[in-house]
Amino acid sequence: MKHFIHTFRFQILSLFLLISIPAVGLSLAASRANLEEARKQVLTAKQTGMNILVEQYDTSLEGVKNYLQLLLYKDNSYAALWREATDTRYQQARVWLNDELSNLMSYFPLVSGFYVYIPHNEDIYMSKRKDQISIDAQEYLQTRIPLDKPYLEPCVVECGEGKYLICGYRNAYLEIGFLICLDGLREQLDMGLGEGDMLALVLEGDRQVALSGEGFGDGRGLTMVEEGFSVIPVKLRLYFPEGAMRSGVSLRAKAFLFMTALLAAFIPVFLIAIKKWFLVPMRKVSSAMQEILDGNIEYRIQEFSHTREFSNIEQAFNHMLDYSQNLKIEAYELKLEKEKDELINLKLQINPHLLLNSLSVINSLAFNGKTEEIRDFSYNLSKYFRYALRNTSESVTVRSEIEFVKTYSQVQRVRHPDAFFVMFDVEEELMEERIPPLMIQNFVENSTKYALKPDEEIEIFVILRREGEMLRIAVCDDGRGMEPELVRKIMAGEIIEDSRGQHVGIWNCVKRLRSFYGDRADFRITSRKGEGTQVWMEFPRIV
Repeated sequence: MKHFIHTFRFQILSLFLLISIPAVGLSLAASRANLEEARKQVLTAKQTGMNILVEQYDTSLEGVKNYLQLLLYKDNSYAALWREATDTRYQQARVWLNDELSNLMSYFPLVSGFYVYIPHNEDIYMSKRKDQISIDAQEYLQTRIPLDKPYLEPCVVECGEGKYLICGYRNAYLEIGFLICLDGLREQLDMGLGEGDMLALVLEGDRQVALSGEGFGDGRGLTMVEEGFSVIPVKLRLYFPEGAMRSGVSLRAKAFLFMTALLAAFIPVFLIAIKKWFLVPMRKVSSAMQEILDGNIEYRIQEFSHTREFSNIEQAFNHMLDYSQNLKIEAYELKLEKEKDELINLKLQINPHLLLNSLSVINSLAFNGKTEEIRDFSYNLSKYFRYALRNTSESVTVRSEIEFVKTYSQVQRVRHPDAFFVMFDVEEELMEERIPPLMIQNFVENSTKYALKPDEEIEIFVILRREGEMLRIAVCDDGRGMEPELVRKIMAGEIIEDSRGQHVGIWNCVKRLRSFYGDRADFRITSRKGEGTQVWMEFPRIV
């Protein structure tokens, strides 16, 4: 026994009993409390709804009562109604009173109509709301009212499917009363009525007139709330079944007890499942993360969990480590490649052949005594090298690139006079667009180096357009053109080699386009031997 007390099973069982027994007791107590609270809330809600409705009618009926009594006892405007029906003054007073009552209805919207009964002339007429008292009901009521005793106490008259509350006031020769359509009163309270609720109007002597429901029976199993009108001796009474409310709460209590017992039965299963499906996989992932934090970046989870979500996490963990490691390698290789590209580009920019050829030109000009040409040539040459040695990671404006191309053209035309002519087709609004440096000059230089024809001036065209967010640049010439195999190598991204060495100008431009814009840049070159070469570039604008 002592050994069992210290077991894990005993501790779990004790914990379950300590939780479940108080929980059951609390659930029973809570169910009873909920029942009483729900009963009170229902009673309060229904009582409040009736109070509001009765107060509305009391306010309206108080005004009606005061006004009708004023007409009967203090207003002499209608004194002519004691005369005979044939008297002109009687007819005039009758019309005035009818108009007065018709106007009165606009101030008391809860009243369905008014009636006037003059006993000595057996004259009766009504002012009514057409939507609440039909013509048939009016005719019936006008026939019924003179036959009954005076309506000095409220009374309910049924007419077809409608019920009307009638109450009147009388002096020596005149009776005036009001009518209320009880269907309207019931409709105003309908939103607060539940299934099985029954509404009644209680008259003097506790006589009930049903407004809704099928009957009250002996009243067993029903709870009653009522509210009386202060102006007239009438009460509004509501019956509603208590069993439905009690059964709803008791079902909730039974469900709570059932769930408590079910939970206790499955506690051991839950513990085993939680350990297998959650705790063990979480411990595995935590241990793997700790291995990485300890510096073992080669560690990977070998066995994946059977739970799909944790298996996805573990595989994603391994994939993330592989991706991170590969990313570091790729970044390092990209850095090396970029440094190599920049080194090749720097060698291209300095271009020792251009420098040596330029020195030879200066020597020739000096020998011929052309001092002015030497000054212009030297100035343009210095502008060329100042621009060319700029860091290629920067962007330049189209205007500065075109100025550089013009400078280069002036330098080369000293060496090759009348051999080529450069034309530009660029709109002024595009001059401030930014592009990678040397992107245009490189292809103009290629045309002046490889496309020239003996004893014939070639034309080089530089065209720039903007379409949406893309810039398009074309450098075309009508020079010697290229062999198809050479075009194929250029488009394949190969570095061109011949007896003079490597030609990396085009290769370098394409690499820089990819470095700047990635896959969004497009480069194409077409050429036909003897007809010329066309270079097309397209890339996004630099904002």
